[in-house]
Amino acid sequence: MLTESTLFALVRNCPSLREIKMLGTSIGKNIVKNYGSLMDFGVYPQLKSLDLAFNSCLRDENINTFAFIFPNLELLDLSFCNGISEEGIGQVLRRCCKIRHLNLSGLKSLRMNFKVPTLEVLNLSRSGIDDISLNSISKSCSGLLQLDLGHCFDVSEIGAVIENGNRTLCSPMLCSLL
Repeated sequence: MLTESTLFALVRNCPSLREIKMLGTSIGKNIVKNYGSLMDFGVYPQLKSLDLAFNSCLRDENINTFAFIFPNLELLDLSFCNGISEEGIGQVLRRCCKIRHLNLSGLKSLRMNFKVPTLEVLNLSRSGIDDISLNSISKSCSGLLQLDLGHCFDVSEIGAVIENGNRTLCSPMLCSLL
């Protein structure tokens, strides 16, 4: 069973590791009681990419710990990790200020009320995002180059087009409707 301990052992024993993919594992299943000891684990700035998609037991405490340990993440995939909240994601983004690629597809209770000026790629497909949240994204993600809104049924055709500076961003699926 792959857990947080596995993740930490990988990073500790493979100091050059830059990318970890642990999709559909047991991360978050056994909550670690003493997070202070995890903070003593150390900081691993070399890790740039962390894919934790489909980890249904993942919670805010877990991702906040990962953000502390891996502060230089550039890619974070939390798709279909429905145990995490918008507040937890916001805390991670404040700590990991170099994130350029964020995948939050499949998260149903998502509003995106946080600033991420370095974000270039945002996947919100199959999420609960709506027109109001898209307006917020257009103001808080000034560097956004790619936005995936596929299968976002609370987004209207009007909301699908986002003015971002002098660029227009929209989901390829929705742009074909416009």
